Amino acid sequence: MSYNSDFLIAAFIILTIVLWQFFNQKRPNDLNNRTFLHLAVLGILDVFFELISTYYIASGHSDFGMGAILSTTIFYLMQTLLPFVLVCYIRTFHKKEHIHPGEMFILGFPTLILLFLILSNQFTGNMFFFESQTGYVKGPLYMLMYYCALLHIAEATLIIIFRRKALGPATSKALFQILVLSAFGVIVQALYQPLLMTGFGLSLAVLTLFLTINNPHANTDSLTGLYDKPYFIRKTEEFLAEKKSFHVITITFYQLNQINRAAGTQSGDQFLKLISEQLQEICGLQVFRITGKRFLVLASSLQEYEYFLTEIKKLFQQNSGLNAETSDKLSSPAILCGILNAEKLDDGGAILEYAEYLESLAPRNGIIETVQDDQKTMSSFVYNKEIEQFLHTAIEEDLFEVYYQPVYSLDEKCFVSLEALSRLRHPTYGWISPDMFIQIAERNRLVDQISDLQFRRVCRFLKDHEDLMKQLHTVKFNLSPLDLIKNDCSSRFIRIIDEFGLPHSYFQFEITETVATEYNNILNQAVEEFSNAGILLCLDDFGSGYANFNTVMRLPFAAIKLDRSLLFHICSDVKAATFYQSIVAAFQRMGYLIISEGVETQEELDLLEQWGVNMIQGYYFSRPLAPIALLELLTEKTN
Repeated sequence: MSYNSDFLIAAFIILTIVLWQFFNQKRPNDLNNRTFLHLAVLGILDVFFELISTYYIASGHSDFGMGAILSTTIFYLMQTLLPFVLVCYIRTFHKKEHIHPGEMFILGFPTLILLFLILSNQFTGNMFFFESQTGYVKGPLYMLMYYCALLHIAEATLIIIFRRKALGPATSKALFQILVLSAFGVIVQALYQPLLMTGFGLSLAVLTLFLTINNPHANTDSLTGLYDKPYFIRKTEEFLAEKKSFHVITITFYQLNQINRAAGTQSGDQFLKLISEQLQEICGLQVFRITGKRFLVLASSLQEYEYFLTEIKKLFQQNSGLNAETSDKLSSPAILCGILNAEKLDDGGAILEYAEYLESLAPRNGIIETVQDDQKTMSSFVYNKEIEQFLHTAIEEDLFEVYYQPVYSLDEKCFVSLEALSRLRHPTYGWISPDMFIQIAERNRLVDQISDLQFRRVCRFLKDHEDLMKQLHTVKFNLSPLDLIKNDCSSRFIRIIDEFGLPHSYFQFEITETVATEYNNILNQAVEEFSNAGILLCLDDFGSGYANFNTVMRLPFAAIKLDRSLLFHICSDVKAATFYQSIVAAFQRMGYLIISEGVETQEELDLLEQWGVNMIQGYYFSRPLAPIALLELLTEKTN
């Protein structure tokens, strides 16, 4: 029989180039890449021994020696192992789990039988044999190799189909492509033996994997050359699957934006490159760049962790800056976060979230800060995570409540307004701090859903107690920054008001001074639409951040709330009192109503009344109240 070896030679060249490139580049050392390497090596051995076997078979010599038998046997072994290794390769994508020995035995049982048949072939001739007259002869069980290969390809196809959501569209597409290429080669050679397409189909599959999933550059950061976040996630999942203990150090340069603004992006990039080089000198290939300003070091032992942490501290303590090929030095304060036994978090994403949580606990004083995890911080993190999960349930089941804090008018000597405040009770932990669940909601982009639920509840309360608005002027509702950056912010809230048939004038939306400072076109549009609809605006928490008189004058506020922090020491410090009084006088001359927040004592109240403050909101008059308690208070005051 005449064989065409051209496709085999092409396959050998392709696989040689792939292996050469793979070995000569920095590559992730995880289970998936190791299995890919096994697949490529077995592939090139398969093609090599098929070429030798084909040479013997096609040579026409009547005396077939051990060379022909050995090369053909090895070729058959490679042909049998490759489909199973392909299944194992696809199986490595399953999160947090290696192939269990029992599962491996079940998946590989057909392969084990075939290997036994091949190894015993010299005595049985079931797979192949050589005769002096006819040469190479296929054995009666020869086609089992092709059936076994197609069986494993079918297994791999089912794995991809059942796990396509977890794999993602890009990975699923690449894996389907390699299966099609592999199956194509097997089927063509099974139907037409002389074409020798199995090895060529395999080489194209390996090349596809190298260009897509197992590209050495796919898991490295383009700027620094360090490993990236996806590879860190895969590496931790491998450790978790093997039940290995490991430790993590994160380094965050929280003032990197200042470097970019002051010295330029190019200088900031050079700073990051130099940092990555120095970290690699200390920690080798165990350094990752997780985000633009956050690096991570993975330590596999406690001794390694302590060494890395000590040396990294020395690096930053000894160098106030890094020389970027000039005499100029760039420096940026950093926060070092250490997580011992990171496997306790049971998830790579959770490890990164915990590192961010630790980072949030560190003061930003312009120096190198170190935060070490302990039982207290871990408990606090777990609490935050449970609250985060509960928020989804609370939104789905509308478990939030609205409390109302009355606002007292010093001019009219009665309550004239209410501020609606969100409250949430956890079934185990009780009341959750509003600052906490709102911060978590904003981080998870849930705050607009909460705003809609709460605003509807406020509108429903006013609709059920319309006589209340004969006594009150407005009800104040806080708008989140994430509410205000949406194009439909104003129309959404106006639509809800109209659904309940309530006058627009009942409502006054509060905007924090932080949002007002970051004045933009979207905010301008929302403010304009609110004003056109007759809805008033109130500037909340003036004095807590960076707002100034110019910020206030750019937006049509009807009232300004002075933050509680401005009240501190007004009863004991003349300068504090003078400053507060000056703010009140200045704003009132510009026509704004002034609301003093956080008033708790008679002494504070007397001073504020003396200075002409219009309204008071604080514990002195009332804490935030549930609707029933609020109605009782207002009824009592009316009577």
